[in-house]
Amino acid sequence: MKKLNETIYRKLYAQGEEAKSKGMTKLASDIFEAIGPHANEEKSEYSYTQLQEDIHRDLWKVATRLLHYHDLKSVDAQKLDEEIAHWASALTDGLEHSLKVESVVGPLEPKLPGQTE
Repeated sequence: MKKLNETIYRKLYAQGEEAKSKGMTKLASDIFEAIGPHANEEKSEYSYTQLQEDIHRDLWKVATRLLHYHDLKSVDAQKLDEEIAHWASALTDGLEHSLKVESVVGPLEPKLPGQTE
């Protein structure tokens, strides 16, 4: 799992603490679970393709929870994967929109050959 930078980590942590103090224990718990015990000390390259693959993989985990919950005996993995791909794209687009992200090229995107800062 990729770790957050120190700035956003501290801001989310503070919001988790605020939620906890207001009795919003589920929100607080969800924030703390998502951000982990500490921020990232070093920046590492992380491409948009890797981001999409990670989200797709995480949605497979969600799907397997549904399979378990419904105690299903069979599944068409190919069709499920197509649905997961659709939701991964929609989720990414929707969250980027709500976060007001205007470009898919983030600061951690690996540089192209010959590209400088």
